[in-house]
Amino acid sequence: MRRMVTSTEKHNASSQNSNKESHFLLEEAPLMDPSRIRNARLREILDFWEAHKRGDDVPLWKTFNPMEFPDMLPTISVFSNEGTAEEPDYLLRVEGERSAEIMGLPTSMTSVSKLHSYFSNTKLGEQLDIMARHKRPIYFIRNLGWKDHRDYINYEILSLPFATEADGPVDRFLSVKIFTPRD
Repeated sequence: MRRMVTSTEKHNASSQNSNKESHFLLEEAPLMDPSRIRNARLREILDFWEAHKRGDDVPLWKTFNPMEFPDMLPTISVFSNEGTAEEPDYLLRVEGERSAEIMGLPTSMTSVSKLHSYFSNTKLGEQLDIMARHKRPIYFIRNLGWKDHRDYINYEILSLPFATEADGPVDRFLSVKIFTPRD
């Protein structure tokens, strides 16, 4: 299901939902309109992903070379599904140092279900499920107010699904973040 959210709609949300969702400024999951991506560097990474797609299938993980985007290494996240498509068990394999510091995350090998604050405040499991099911990227812009009231920081995330085997399910996920001061 595709959902787009504007900041005005979120500010008008009830106070009951404001704790979790008021920090979403825009969400498109799965991404259907690449022109909505504001940051040129994220568009370049999406173009790379699109160029490596295999028809309707996602690119193979081995086609991604992080050294093609060295400036983004401090803000990437790599997740894997260590379970099955029916019963996923997501693992944060690596988190870039800058985003780990800003978001208060470990830098590697942590079960997503153990990242309680991050998991509940970012809807991470739901987003990984959407990518696995639809084989499409997701894109959103959020405000970091959910983390220690850092509402002075916005961030854009482009998340891309991959597969480790040619006929296998989506089981790798790359997220790239851009942090900016709030407008």
